[in-house]
Amino acid sequence: MDIPLQAFEALLHSPNVPTVCRALNMYQVAAAYTRLSGGNPLEPLAADVRQVALEILSRPPVDASEDIPAGFDHVSALNVLTQLAEPADLDVIAAVRESTTNDQVRAVAELAAASVSGRSDAPRQPSEPGESGP
Repeated sequence: MDIPLQAFEALLHSPNVPTVCRALNMYQVAAAYTRLSGGNPLEPLAADVRQVALEILSRPPVDASEDIPAGFDHVSALNVLTQLAEPADLDVIAAVRESTTNDQVRAVAELAAASVSGRSDAPRQPSEPGESGP
């Protein structure tokens, strides 16, 4: 693993919640740039990022502090799950959506759930010229 990935991984596994949220947000930005640059440099850690996001959602959201707004950990986790969630994660996302009183958390949970449904319902695109889909 090269230095940038090691540094990102250290942020991702920090005991400091705002730092972990920054790491999740960094992944989300890198994934968004993929459309422009052709590759996400943090992709090798996608499974780890997804697992950290799910762990965050298994806990109550953070209270507001001077470093982080209330529920920002859940917003960051759900944001990254709009890219990484799998159908098996839908129960966790739905539980957060149904239990939250935070409108932003609810809205991002709905986006994450919709993105999973959209990816699993979408027909497979041919990966090679001349290859036909299902």
